Amino acid sequence: MRRDGPVDHRIRLALLVGAVVSFGLVGGASGLVVVASFVVMLVLHELGHYLVARWSGMQVTEFFIGFGPRLWSVRRGETTFGVKAVPAGAYVRITGMTSLDVVDPADEHRTYRAQTYPRRLAVALAGSATHFAVALVLLVGLYGMVGTPDPDRWHVGDVVAGTTADDLGVRTGDRIVAVDGHEVDDFAEFGVVVRSLPGRTVDVVVEREGDRRTLSATIGRRVAADGTASGFFGVGYERPLVTVGPVRAVGDALHRFVDLTVLSVDGLTSFFTPDGLASFFSGALPGSDPSAGPAGGAEAGTAGGVASGTAPAAAPAGAHVDDEAERLLSIYGAARLGSAMFDDGWATYLWFLVLVNVFIGVFNLVPLLPLDGGHVAIATYERLRSFGGRRHVADAAKLVPVTWAVVSLLVLVAAVALYRDIVDLPDFG
Repeated sequence: MRRDGPVDHRIRLALLVGAVVSFGLVGGASGLVVVASFVVMLVLHELGHYLVARWSGMQVTEFFIGFGPRLWSVRRGETTFGVKAVPAGAYVRITGMTSLDVVDPADEHRTYRAQTYPRRLAVALAGSATHFAVALVLLVGLYGMVGTPDPDRWHVGDVVAGTTADDLGVRTGDRIVAVDGHEVDDFAEFGVVVRSLPGRTVDVVVEREGDRRTLSATIGRRVAADGTASGFFGVGYERPLVTVGPVRAVGDALHRFVDLTVLSVDGLTSFFTPDGLASFFSGALPGSDPSAGPAGGAEAGTAGGVASGTAPAAAPAGAHVDDEAERLLSIYGAARLGSAMFDDGWATYLWFLVLVNVFIGVFNLVPLLPLDGGHVAIATYERLRSFGGRRHVADAAKLVPVTWAVVSLLVLVAAVALYRDIVDLPDFG
């Protein structure tokens, strides 16, 4: 069989560089940053498996970035490190992951399957643990250096064109101190006061850069279907960020991490149900609502998607905002979302990376092969079936049909998500 020579590798490398440059010209710097971030995340995932496997005495024969034809490789000890042509992730090859792998008897004691339950569990969980560690580090940094919203203060986040606020010249960053003599330290309280004053001309106290001005304003009117009128001012709100100390930053990070983990589990549970899948696939049919589908997602490196909610963080006071339904995004859609977050500022982009890392970590723990959770489930099953000094070994051949079914479903979901993103990508603002 003919082997590719150095010239072939140089041609492939040149094509890869050309593809990256072309992507940069089309997607800009933000697109390159997002793609690089995804690759780094998946490399760190596999690095977690690699390090724990080596520390456990297992044999690791390959560690590659990318898939497809090999561009470059070097052997260090018993492991070959390298880069392949398609930068869609990374992988490590650990000897003897299942009972189907044929292994030299001399190396059997160093296989994954020959190790104790705690060691196998540690290797299987290492990938998700790496994602969780990255998310926690980013959260601590965000709370400690960027800050967390101050629950006791708010200021104008956006102004709706053609409204009372717009006519008064209210700007982003202004503080509305009082309306009609009522102090409005809380945005919800501000909304209650405004809605009670439809069509009335009142005094509004606005603070800008420390200077307060009292303006005369006529509150807008909105009439509901039942004929009742409510006031409408036309501003959204933001809470100023305040940094916290390291102890509180760690506490807040852990609290938010738990919340995001629960949300990811809920999203996966609602998506991978008969109703959830039916809604998702029907959304790709002609004439259907392209934004239909429950919250959910799939691992960026396996099924190629993440969940995205495009609802604004704060609605204008007294206004109604129609939130776009959350939907599954393909790698393309996730990259576009990440680019929008990057363009909005590095802090926003770091929050995006937190969400993606938590979701990928949770998704990988789904107890089905080929995901890491499948290896956790098999190791746990074998441990529970082993007693009396006899070790039970699961027959991996019986799991092959299920594994292929899972892979087929994930590939189908990824393909449909990509189609929907190309046909009707959500507006990320």
